[in-house]
Amino acid sequence: MDGDHGGSSDVADDARRIEVLASSFEFDPPEIQVAAGENIAIVLTSTDILHDFTIDEFEAHVAADRGETEVGGFTAEEPGRYIYYCTVAGHREAGMEGTLVVA
Repeated sequence: MDGDHGGSSDVADDARRIEVLASSFEFDPPEIQVAAGENIAIVLTSTDILHDFTIDEFEAHVAADRGETEVGGFTAEEPGRYIYYCTVAGHREAGMEGTLVVA
C-alpha cells in the first residue's frame, strides 16, 4: 500500500464480518482464525488516530481514522499463518501486528 491509507479492498456479499479494534498501537483481537476459502470482511474501528489493517498476501486493506469504522474484505485462500499489520509510519515498528490463522 506504500503510504496510501485510503481505499478498502472489496468485500464479498457472503463475507463473514470480523470486528477489529485498533488503538494504542495494537489490534484487538491479536489473532483471527478463519477457514481456507472463506470470504472475510474486516470491520475496523479506530479509537484514537488513523490506523489500517493490511495483509499483503491477500491484498487486504482497510483504514479507519479516529472514531471511524470502515470495512474491507479478502478471501483467505491458502492455509497458513499470516501477519496483519498497520502501515501507518512507525505503527508496525511499535508492535502493531496480529496473526491471521487460515485452517
